[in-house]
Amino acid sequence: MKKRLRYIFFIAAFTAGGIIICQLYWVYFNYKTARSNFNQTATLSLRQSIDSCLLGQDTLPASLADKKPTLTFMMTQKANVMRAAARDSAVRPRQPTYTMQLNTVEINEDQLPGVRTLVARLFSQRSNKALSLEKLNHFFEKELLRNGITEAFILTIERSGRSLLPGGIEATVTLNKEPVIVKAELKNRNAFFLKMNFLPALVSTLLIVLSAGSLYYMGRIIKRQMQLDGMKTDFINNVVHELRTPLTILKSSNEALSSFGAAGDEASLKRYLGINTLVIEDLDNNIERILDFSRSEQGRRLPVTETIDLVPVLHQAQLRFSQVNNASITIMADEAPFPIVTDPVMLGIILTNLLDNAIKYSPQQPVIGIAARRGDKKWQLEVSDQGMGIPRESLPYIFDKFYRVPTGDLHDIKGYGIGLTYIKQLVTDLNGNIEVASKPGKGTTFTLTFYQ
Repeated sequence: MKKRLRYIFFIAAFTAGGIIICQLYWVYFNYKTARSNFNQTATLSLRQSIDSCLLGQDTLPASLADKKPTLTFMMTQKANVMRAAARDSAVRPRQPTYTMQLNTVEINEDQLPGVRTLVARLFSQRSNKALSLEKLNHFFEKELLRNGITEAFILTIERSGRSLLPGGIEATVTLNKEPVIVKAELKNRNAFFLKMNFLPALVSTLLIVLSAGSLYYMGRIIKRQMQLDGMKTDFINNVVHELRTPLTILKSSNEALSSFGAAGDEASLKRYLGINTLVIEDLDNNIERILDFSRSEQGRRLPVTETIDLVPVLHQAQLRFSQVNNASITIMADEAPFPIVTDPVMLGIILTNLLDNAIKYSPQQPVIGIAARRGDKKWQLEVSDQGMGIPRESLPYIFDKFYRVPTGDLHDIKGYGIGLTYIKQLVTDLNGNIEVASKPGKGTTFTLTFYQ
């Protein structure tokens, strides 16, 4: 069973680890993709803003602004020199004339922006004008807004011969003899990328937490089921043991009465009948205890409250249990009488179970203390002993049904594992709560708080 459980845990841990790794990779991939898309969009906006800025620096041919835009090119040029006749050699020769062949091309509307940009670049290169950073910044902001980017950038111009950096927001401008690089940088780079990836990171974090939480919860459930299975087995073994012992006594007594003539001896008959009566009463009490616990758990038993004095109840319990293993029981009360409103039957069951446990789990002579205290709209009952105590790892489970503190292979202490569960249920029914503090070898203290 443990080997199979370990195998299941390994598979579950491997699956959860895979999910967590996939989520982390998804966040990283989403971040890289978003950053790459953002840089591409910003770079395109920068190039478009450079073109727009160049278009505004020079006056373009008026033909490009017509309804039907055209552009005229000079195809060829030829010089013609006219010489005078010989008789007119004294006459000075004329200036040469030129013949040019021009070609006018109509510009398609789809091609017009590219042509305008090309002409603007040529004019800027011819005039050797420097790029205005202020105007460029104005066009760049407009292009960013048009592409849905509202972040603030800082533009700089670098006059160097280096190549463009991969992943950077840069563009080369070749207007002069030495090309320049226009570089755009975010003012709040880290804050922007954090904001841009906050939602995917949040979703991924939630999924990771849910995956880890589900694995942890599943482990708790499996561990709890194993504990319940072990407690169920212990409960069945304890019930069988508790039933087999009195049945053996009854069987022996009945055999003595029927086969060995004990029925004819009045003294022997009375002794065996007395033994049988005690055994039957003990069986009846155990059965009634289990039935009471079942009825209380199902909520079919409601408290019947009345006003009683707590001090006589404590003294009666002291008198009854002080005769068991020579127990030393001390009572302390803030006041006498100590009037309370409670169900006396339920309170008696609670006190009986606590004292019984204190005696059973005290290997030497039991030393028990009972204290009653009055508070603001509440009262407390404290039962402490100097017994073997409860290990820290077992404290969270002692009120669970059928749970018994592990004692290895020793089973010297009888019980079904329902006593403390029954006590907690009764305390809850009486509008109270129960707390426990214990140290192994030092003893245990149960504190019951009831609210009036």
